[in-house]
Order: sequence, then C-alpha cells, then structure tokens
Amino acid sequence: MSGGVLALFICAAGIYSSFLTWALVQEPLTTKFWPNSQHQFQAPSVVAAVQAAVAMIVGLGYLKWKKCGYGPVNFVKDHGKSLAMISLSQSCSGPLATYSLQYVDFLTYMLAKSCKMLPVLLIHLLLYRTSISKEKRLVAVLVSLGVAVFSFGGSGGKQKTNGDDAFSLHGYALLVVSLFLDGVTNASQDKMLKANSRKDASKPITGAHMMFALNMFIVVWNLGYLFTFDRLQVDMAKFMLSLDGEIWKYLLTYAICGAVGQCFIFFTLEHYGSLALITITVTRKMISMVLSIFVFRKKVMPLQWIGIGIVFGGITWEAISKRRQAARIKKD
Repeated sequence: MSGGVLALFICAAGIYSSFLTWALVQEPLTTKFWPNSQHQFQAPSVVAAVQAAVAMIVGLGYLKWKKCGYGPVNFVKDHGKSLAMISLSQSCSGPLATYSLQYVDFLTYMLAKSCKMLPVLLIHLLLYRTSISKEKRLVAVLVSLGVAVFSFGGSGGKQKTNGDDAFSLHGYALLVVSLFLDGVTNASQDKMLKANSRKDASKPITGAHMMFALNMFIVVWNLGYLFTFDRLQVDMAKFMLSLDGEIWKYLLTYAICGAVGQCFIFFTLEHYGSLALITITVTRKMISMVLSIFVFRKKVMPLQWIGIGIVFGGITWEAISKRRQAARIKKD
C-alpha cells in the first residue's frame, strides 16, 4: 500500500470513528432525560460554545503543525468581516437544529441535516447567481422527495390531532431555517476560498485557517448571546451539570470527537479533494443512521426505509457522477 493510499485510509478511518462516535453521543446528550434533574440537557448555545472552544484549540494546533507562513492573527485581520458573517450563520444554525429535537425525532433530524446540498444549491443560485447543472437539480428533487417520504411515512396510518401536526410543523420549521443557514455558511465558505485563490496566492487560506478562525468567532457569538440575552440557559446548564455529572462525559466526548473529525475532514479536502471526501461522508451518514436505529432500537416503518434509500441513493448518485466527470476531464 502506497503512502498516499495509506494516508487516505487513515483519514477515512478517522472521519468514521470520530463522527460515528459523535453522532451516538449527540443523541443521548440532547434527548435523554437525566436521572437527577429529570430534564433534557437543552442548552444548545452552551454545547455549541464548548464544542467550538475545543475545535478552536485543536485547529490552532493543526495550524501550528502545518507551519503556514500566513499566521492566524493576520488571517483574522484580513478576513474578519467575512469570517464573522459566516460564523454567525453557523452559530445560529446549530442551536435551531438542536431545538427542533423537542418536536421531531432524532432520525428525522439526522436525515434532514444530511441534506445540506439543497440549501447550498439554492444560495448559490439565488444569492451568488451560480449556474446549477440539471444533474444537481435532479439530485435535489430526489433528496427532497426522500425526506418527505420519511417524514410522512412514520405515521403508520395513525390519526393525528391538530396539536400533533402543529407540534411537528414547529420542528420542521426550525430544521428548514437551520438548513437555510447551513446553505449560507457553506456557500459563503466556497466563495471565500475561491476568491482568495484568485486574489492573493501569497496568502493561501487552508482548512486549518478556516477551522481555527470560524470556531473562534463561534465561541464569541455564543458567549455574547448567552451572557446578554439568555443567562437562564447558562444557569440551567450549570444546575444540570452539578446534579448529573455524567453529562460532562458526554459533552466533552461530543466536543473532542467533533474537533478531531474536523481535522481529518480538512486534511482530506486539502490533499485528496472533495470527491474523496464526498464518498467518505456519504457512507458515514448512512452508517450513522443505521447505528442510531439499531443501537437505540428505533422503530422504522417500511415506507421510512424507502425514504432513507431515496435520500442516500440521490447523494450517492451525485458522488458517482462527480467522479465520472473528473475522470472525463483528466482524459481530455
């Protein structure tokens, strides 16, 4: 096995192990009723701040290890406004998605959050006027159809009250806004990286730069929000952590896994490109959902399995199409 293939294999193993653990820890952390407090740990801004703080420290270490000539301080000075806006949309997206778990189940949450291509395509099309291929539009339709089938396939023919419908719609609305903000975040990151590569080759922006700076701003945004508008969330988090110390174990495991996973993702993106990363992340999302179903013994209706298949079939088809396009370009 060559060095390049071995490194890619290690990256894939790192992404799988980090984010599969991350996903399995996230569910009990945010949805479990803890024994002493008898409450769910619903403190999304606290969780986001802790995760971003750990990722910022790891990102700084990653940046130092890379020995980039373009330092983090200069990077933040040069691109502070763009980083602040990207991190703001990212800071709002996470807590909204976490709040949606009060209204929808975890599988619906995971399936929806795996469909980030939809808002990214819309933001590129509407905001940045980027042309979208027919293949990508078809994939977006397939993913939307799959999410709809999964969402409505769980009723099993049971009658729902108006209150139940309103309850679920509230959760779906939070997920839609969260996905829209994800689209703004990802599309803006793409635009920033591409614009920089054309503008100033002497100051290259790497994944390590983005990881450190964005997480730093996310910490600032979340702490600003918590201590200005939502001290109650801080007090509730401190109260629950004092009663149920086990939450610390889940919270720190969640943060560390996310930070380590980001390093593997950015390393893969820099050295092997987006095609290799897409293949790895698509299979990781599939395994995450299957693990959640079997580890936590979720009941999934047959129609919901069809919805899951449609979503990941569409995403997989897109990954295969990109590989074929890249192969054709190399031949030409």
